Amino acid sequence: MTGKTGIHVFTEETLREHDEEIAVKVHQATVVSTTRKLLKMNSGQQLNAARNNCESLLWNDEQLNTVLDHIDKL
Repeated sequence: MTGKTGIHVFTEETLREHDEEIAVKVHQATVVSTTRKLLKMNSGQQLNAARNNCESLLWNDEQLNTVLDHIDKL
């Protein structure tokens, strides 16, 4: 047995720091992903994406969970 219970105890301050670290990493991954998608599009495709509130650039649940799983391993 490894002794790892998977239980984490945070104070309000450390929880906030942890949340901020995750938010920064997700934001960085989102910016890179969105930039790559936009660079592959022509100007008309970019305008269409903008008209639809950029929904075509949003991640689906699977992509988001993949990034979060990767962050958990860091």
